[in-house]
Amino acid sequence: MRELMFSMMRFSGAMTMFSMEQAQNAMSAPADTRAALVRLRNTLDAMSESLASKLDGPKRTALDSMSKSQLDIWDNTASAVKLDAANLDTAADLMKRASESFAGMIGGSSNGKAA
Repeated sequence: MRELMFSMMRFSGAMTMFSMEQAQNAMSAPADTRAALVRLRNTLDAMSESLASKLDGPKRTALDSMSKSQLDIWDNTASAVKLDAANLDTAADLMKRASESFAGMIGGSSNGKAA
């Protein structure tokens, strides 16, 4: 039981550190935010697939169904608020500016620009 608890704590710690690393990577590369987001998405997809490959048939089917439902909800919501390519570009620009500002704060710059 001790080993199982240790494995669960280690997994939780690894996920926390991974999340922090990904956030730092996204914030430290404001000039290439879109590429950083693509790398993050690919990493998350690979991790999800690795975990999903360990599931038995019924649980894998349930996961696939949940994933499809989540995507449908996203698509329906995006359609309802007209989240088209132009608006997504505006959102990407906002994210880039926010990343630059956060990177400036992390770097200690007072003007919000990375040093």
